[in-house]
Amino acid sequence: MAIDGMDGWNAIRSEPFDLVITDVDMPRMDGIELVTLMKKDSRLGNTPIMIVSYKDREDDRRRGLDAGADYYLTKGIFHDETLLHAVVDLIGQATE
Repeated sequence: MAIDGMDGWNAIRSEPFDLVITDVDMPRMDGIELVTLMKKDSRLGNTPIMIVSYKDREDDRRRGLDAGADYYLTKGIFHDETLLHAVVDLIGQATE
């Protein structure tokens, strides 16, 4: 969990994550910039990234996907199942 984009950037560089879920609108570094930096980093470039945002215009979605996000979900139209299906698609089922 990160309090803003810069905190998220510092966190993902300090330890490995299976998946990063980010918003677009965040203080100090927005989600598009975070995704762009991750994709340019040789250690982080293959980490799956999902954007979950209230911004639901096609232009917003395209910007997120063009930056390198694997999924772009809008907060207003998805249910928990949609999010869970996207997570499973990106990193697989949990093992017990």
